[in-house]
Amino acid sequence: MKTLILLRHGKSDWSQGTPDHERPINERGRMAASLMASWLADEGLVPDRMLVSSARRTRQTADRLGDVWSDVERREVEALYLAEPNTILAAIRGEGGGETVLVLGHNPGLEMAAVQFASGPCPRAMATCTAAVLRLPVARWADVDFGNGDLLHHVAPKSLV
Repeated sequence: MKTLILLRHGKSDWSQGTPDHERPINERGRMAASLMASWLADEGLVPDRMLVSSARRTRQTADRLGDVWSDVERREVEALYLAEPNTILAAIRGEGGGETVLVLGHNPGLEMAAVQFASGPCPRAMATCTAAVLRLPVARWADVDFGNGDLLHHVAPKSLV
């Protein structure tokens, strides 16, 4: 069994007129990322590795997660920037080891992927820093597919305060 965590980046700062790829997270995004990292740790869901979109806001969210967790491998994946579900699936299938992988990305592709991975109902809305945690009945990441995941959690930071 594998555990997949799909996490949307923290709230970004729109005030600077920065190009989309370079937008940073704001204070609310930093606080939400730290809160989500702590909650995942409390639930025993610290990933073995993070696959992170190349966007600045996802990299900064990953930094905040890393401040709470130690020894989590992190790999930046250019293809995850604004990725569609099939691209997310391909990135996950490319993982070699570990029992728990976190994909840190963007909507709408991330929430569409969560719905497609789940074998049952899955909330569609993934506000910033929301996590969908799925248990997948496979021994290898290469065998992951849509439609066979059990949704364990669908958690937004505001539900944790």
